[in-house]
Amino acid sequence: MQLTAKRAAAALLLIALSAATGCSGDSDAGATSGAGAEPEVKSTPTALEAASLKLPLDTYQLSSDELDRLAAAQSALVARCMHRFGFAFRMPDSPPQPEPPDGNERRYGTTDRATAAKYGYQPKPPPHRKAPASKPAPTSEDPAETSVLMGKGQRSWKGKPIPEKGCAGEAARGLSSGAPPLSDSETQTAQNLSAESFARSQQDSRVRAVFSRWAQCMKKRGYDYATPLDPPGDPRFTKQVTAQQIETANADITCKKKTNLIGVWFAVESRYQKDLVAANRSTLEKLRRNNRAQLAEAARVTGRATPR
Repeated sequence: MQLTAKRAAAALLLIALSAATGCSGDSDAGATSGAGAEPEVKSTPTALEAASLKLPLDTYQLSSDELDRLAAAQSALVARCMHRFGFAFRMPDSPPQPEPPDGNERRYGTTDRATAAKYGYQPKPPPHRKAPASKPAPTSEDPAETSVLMGKGQRSWKGKPIPEKGCAGEAARGLSSGAPPLSDSETQTAQNLSAESFARSQQDSRVRAVFSRWAQCMKKRGYDYATPLDPPGDPRFTKQVTAQQIETANADITCKKKTNLIGVWFAVESRYQKDLVAANRSTLEKLRRNNRAQLAEAARVTGRATPR
């Protein structure tokens, strides 16, 4: 499990969202169904490419595109608030980040042969983007601007009271105004459960068995790895794409296909996630409504239609 780096606006969004999620007291969010016997898997698909596979918890998590939409709306609301206080503020453009995986594309390791043929185990490079029409405003060291932005320091500026947690907090509350309030722990429920299902699935006897078959397949091709999560972490493959890395990734994908590793692992993890969803349904549904409400407000702020 990993989340790719977001734009600078997204970073501000994540900081500011804590201003709008309510209390961070104890909650039953994240309660699990407990560790018992391995759950029954009734059907196992034959699958190789994981990008199109949808796990039960995906419904309750924001995609990279949706996070970007929230970040864009957050930036717009922050800029409007700062303008009220006389600051020509604009979120700085961050350097392009590696292209995030599509859906569950790399959840179970590399699965796309065309991508592996170009990049091996490396992330896709940033898409080409035209230079911005104008340079972003330079970062200010003005303490007054910082106070207005983040709500730290002075409580008013030129006779106007600074919003709680500054313009960042006001923007976050604006996005969340029509959404059910969430505690800090509730906002992390889907991610935490997803991490749990991923860890539990790796200990499942059916997944361990297919790992063993995959490892045997790789050994016949001259590679010594215990699990499909090992090759991407090989120190030889962490800096740049090499012919050896591409050859390894191709063998990796061939063995995944030969053993139906992706189909088995996905089926097992899906079953664990179904149990976790059932055990945490009320919190997850509250989280889903919160996400939908924020995306709808973001669409209203930016004029961009919500895709779903």
